[in-house]
Amino acid sequence: MKALKLLILLLAASYADPGFSNITGSDLQNFNATTNGIDFVTVQSSETLAPGVFNLGLFANYAVNTLPRYEDTTTGRNSKVSDSILAADFNIGYGLASFWDVGISFPQVVAQDVKIEGSRGEFGQKGLTEIRANSKFRLYGDREGGIAFIVSGNMNVTKNNPYVGEGGGPTVNFELAADTTISKLALGLNLGYRKRSPGDKIADFPIAPLQDQYIVSVAASYLVQSIDTKFIAEWYAGYPTKETETVESRSVTSAEALLGIKHDISDQLALHVGVGSEMSNGTASADWRVYLGLNYAFGFDDSSVVSHIVRPKKPVKKGEPPAPPKFMPEQEGPQETPGGDEVFVLRGVNFAFDSASRVLPGTREVLSRLAEHLKKNPFQKIIIEGHTDSVGSAEYNQNLGQSRAETIRNYLIRAGKFDPSCLEAKSYGESKPIADNGNYQGRQLNRRVVFRLFYKH
Repeated sequence: MKALKLLILLLAASYADPGFSNITGSDLQNFNATTNGIDFVTVQSSETLAPGVFNLGLFANYAVNTLPRYEDTTTGRNSKVSDSILAADFNIGYGLASFWDVGISFPQVVAQDVKIEGSRGEFGQKGLTEIRANSKFRLYGDREGGIAFIVSGNMNVTKNNPYVGEGGGPTVNFELAADTTISKLALGLNLGYRKRSPGDKIADFPIAPLQDQYIVSVAASYLVQSIDTKFIAEWYAGYPTKETETVESRSVTSAEALLGIKHDISDQLALHVGVGSEMSNGTASADWRVYLGLNYAFGFDDSSVVSHIVRPKKPVKKGEPPAPPKFMPEQEGPQETPGGDEVFVLRGVNFAFDSASRVLPGTREVLSRLAEHLKKNPFQKIIIEGHTDSVGSAEYNQNLGQSRAETIRNYLIRAGKFDPSCLEAKSYGESKPIADNGNYQGRQLNRRVVFRLFYKH
């Protein structure tokens, strides 16, 4: 219910009054947090939100010296603080399929302070400046990285925007995102083309509408699992395909860099904080900026989903029983390491977060079906492994995994009337992840119970 209320609040915010101005639209705002909230801050990785997962984001950034002067001076932009803008972005992301997510953003001007003397640009009022939408398709990938194709668009709603022009249309971006992971270090690269639909030059402005651009960005993040925190560095830039008229103090080429952290407050809530600075004196580039953001993820409750793995067996000799039938079909997703004649994995959130005893709906039904399967196929031994995500200390998660494995063991003994000496409960805690502990959906996959079945031959 809380998540639904937050979603309604974000949607309501999108209907705020549009900003009237005579300056840049926020498609030139270089700080644009991703709508899916995965891996980095503004740079896209190849990973998409899992089917049914929502990500709600709220980011605020305070930028100094971004507004244009229409009368150049020799003092330079860095001599003093001449303007500042407090902006906010409301983001919504949603996973449609295992390879496809979509998102929408509603950038807002919250406040501005303009100290520029003479002819300059500034927002006429606070409110919505544009609407951004995006769609990401993962072309290839696994837990170590991959490649994705991204299409996004920006619809300007700022009036008298000289960088868009009179009657200008939407901007469409085409990008390829690639990433790879080396231990706890994730690296990302985005390359793309920004196709603009410029309108006519607005009279009395010394600025012409911007033309198409090449866009590029790179990122690196390092996960310190013991403190549930990622340290992130990014660099992003846009290069025009041809020069357009602008003031001498602002190039139409822009580039910024940022340093930040992402801390997982809980299983679902992540805090972002960081700083950024211009790398070239470009359009809408800030001398410096600070940002603060929250991402809240929910959905993807598939505690009843079981992944089934059958290990190769030697040819059946005369007199030996045939291989047992499959309990459930194999599902997509990360697989376990070998071990046992059959392996069943309760995937997703089969326990409530931070709980060893509260099994979520659907899991009991699966365990009952598993018990029926075992009664039909006599086994010699079952090892029940408890696995957790990394939120919390290693010692805490080790104990939590053991408690969860023992809860399942006791359930099978009680409901299935199995010999307790044939069922072993074992914990690996957070030590054997099968997905990224740095995001919500990866942590869901890591919270699992693995059953390794050894049959009598």
